[in-house]
Amino acid sequence: MKYSDSVKALLLATINELAADPEKYAKRPGRDFSRNRKLGFKQLLLMFLTMEGQCIREEIYTYFGRSTDAPSKTALYKQMQKLKDGALRCLFLAFNRKLKHNLFNEKYQLVACDGSALDIFRNPHDPDTFFEPNSKSPKGYNQVYINACYSILDRRFTDLVIQPGRKRNEYSAFCQMVDSAGRGGSVIYICDRGYASYNNFAHVIENGQYFLIRCTDRKTEGILGHSLEGVREMDFHVERILTRSQSRKKMTHPELAESYRHICSEVPLDYLTDDSPEYDISLRVVRVEVTPGSFENLITNLPDHEFDMDDFKELYHLRWCQENAYRDIKYPLCLRKLHSKKYEYIVQEIWARALLHNFCAVITSGVKIEKYGRKYEYQANYSEAIKTCRDFLRIHDEKSTMDVEGLIASNIEAVRPGRTFSRQKRFKIPMSFCYRN
Repeated sequence: MKYSDSVKALLLATINELAADPEKYAKRPGRDFSRNRKLGFKQLLLMFLTMEGQCIREEIYTYFGRSTDAPSKTALYKQMQKLKDGALRCLFLAFNRKLKHNLFNEKYQLVACDGSALDIFRNPHDPDTFFEPNSKSPKGYNQVYINACYSILDRRFTDLVIQPGRKRNEYSAFCQMVDSAGRGGSVIYICDRGYASYNNFAHVIENGQYFLIRCTDRKTEGILGHSLEGVREMDFHVERILTRSQSRKKMTHPELAESYRHICSEVPLDYLTDDSPEYDISLRVVRVEVTPGSFENLITNLPDHEFDMDDFKELYHLRWCQENAYRDIKYPLCLRKLHSKKYEYIVQEIWARALLHNFCAVITSGVKIEKYGRKYEYQANYSEAIKTCRDFLRIHDEKSTMDVEGLIASNIEAVRPGRTFSRQKRFKIPMSFCYRN
């Protein structure tokens, strides 16, 4: 059996496990998915995973064939309405649990955490997602926010927290994903400066994991208690005591007054309670010079004997892989071309695209690209690999075959490290239903 066939069998087995007990994933247990239909529970999930950017009718024809026996659009809508919130997430996590991880130094799983906004169809009457008109969007726009944990060495998503654009909160989403992952294995969470907070640090530490989070000069100075002016490089350990009170009389250790940091009542810190008014935290503050005159601050709890400054530069640079994953999920995987307007169905589509991304990543990682004396090292063209894997998953007649590995290996591109491009921030509206094929 080819590697691609084994991965597909793994995904189909996961779907069959859910299909064996559809009542758990139905809004009305005992009624929904209780009858045999052309578009049953299993076929619904498979079609949902392989949808592209076409109109619903064309999506149905693409999966079932252009025939009068194909299910109607109404049938698809009714079946989608039966899916319980969280059904696609259960499938996503169940499939991920069957996959192995690539480890850094044969010990650590590297997980990048970041968010990305997704523009959805305009609805001024939805206060949770609608943003008022501005210079970039004269009519206003609606948006959801995707928070994701991404396994860097595996090139796949491990968890998502999807929020309405107006209720975006990266801090709470990060804590939720860290707590959901639990204490299994040794994970290093690598995050940008938007995730630097004592509460995030504490959640990772309490779950027995590690973090490497970029931090602004202002926050770093607050942690250290002194200015960074003139400091070019630094690797320093600090012990801090966090408390809600500013009263010296209430300090358990007044002799360590300089180590105390006040956390105001509006800032979340889940481990400060009436029973535990103080929380001890140990941090390692690192400052590195990335380019002449340009410095970055990193807050971590990684041990000194295993990680030095050069390791931190390498690790943090790897975080950019998640930005590429967001690009792939929005464009080759067609997330910008949503098929729904209702928020709950949009969430379903996001989970489906993330699962398909992981399916494609696992297969692509198993394809060996021969060097053949080329000047550069080559890798698979991921956009083309996604299309190949999607068509492969769509095969369900048990007769058609596809040389998945051969097709992926024949569409390659050079790896040229060290190139940098400035990020282009452009407002892009979702594609209207009127312009679907």
